Amino acid sequence: MTFPFNSISYAVCRAAVISALAVISSPSLAQEAAASKQVTIGLIEEARPDVNPWAVAWHESVEAMKRKDPSLKVIETYDAFDPVRAEPVARQMIDAGVNVVGLTTFVLTDVAKNLSTDFPKVPMVAATFGVTRQPNLSSVTASYLEIGYANCWLLTKLSKDGRLGVVGAKKAPFETEQLEGCKLGATAANPSAQITLVNTNSFTDTQANREQVKSLLDQGIQNIFLISGTSDLVGGLRLCESSKAHCALIGGDRRWAPTATVTNVMLDFGVVLADLVDQQRTGIIKAKSFDLTFGNGGLKVPDFKGIDAVNPELEKGFQAMVADLASEKISLPDSKSHPGMR
Repeated sequence: MTFPFNSISYAVCRAAVISALAVISSPSLAQEAAASKQVTIGLIEEARPDVNPWAVAWHESVEAMKRKDPSLKVIETYDAFDPVRAEPVARQMIDAGVNVVGLTTFVLTDVAKNLSTDFPKVPMVAATFGVTRQPNLSSVTASYLEIGYANCWLLTKLSKDGRLGVVGAKKAPFETEQLEGCKLGATAANPSAQITLVNTNSFTDTQANREQVKSLLDQGIQNIFLISGTSDLVGGLRLCESSKAHCALIGGDRRWAPTATVTNVMLDFGVVLADLVDQQRTGIIKAKSFDLTFGNGGLKVPDFKGIDAVNPELEKGFQAMVADLASEKISLPDSKSHPGMR
């Protein structure tokens, strides 16, 4: 079938071309078109937020994004500790319309590689270091030196005898780097500080964590940093609360020990996910390596409302210390777990 080409059809075509060119050439119209694109974020998490501090960080990050941009949609699933089950779930999510993916644990590194190859137009990020693949697989880590420094600086200031305990899980690189930061922060707060390290050998055994916290309490150590960020530490935090000890953690909030959690370093993955959302909306997809720090807003600390152990003078000193970490006035050694980053 053919259509007659006359002055009317020419005028219609010319108007359509001019209109299209106007949209392309107008930054504001192009930006509006990009902003109107529906984005659905899919998170593959290792556990539910109510039992896992690391999951709390991811969940709260997307909730904050939704408050800023109500058009965002988010789907969360909680099977990440089993890559065999997690991968088909992730594929189903993408087939159902998810177009930004967060793989929230290093356990899913191989899954991330597989997905990025099969879905190159879907920006995604894996919570690991050194695993990026163009065009769409980014990685995210955090400054574990800053995290350890900040938490142990405060715990040491609260310690009457300069002693503090550290409860780890499996001596993973992110744990050992937090411990190094902890040593630096503790020494800065008290040159005579002494650190006792214990490990649970599990990322999920809450009873093992509780027992290790009890072993520290039995030694008279009342200031304890729980460094795993995973489900195991919930047991230790609850004992901290009932024992009226001082504890700190990474990732989550104070829900498990409202008064005993004197501080915690919260991770804002919105810094990363907002970038991926922008990539999806603009169509300019590029893999990046992200490092959450106090300086870029990826690391945050809570206020001290309801925390009687921290007086105004100590709070002021703590905030000044965090500001010095953010500005890098406080120098730290080169990262061993993610070389080239803070």
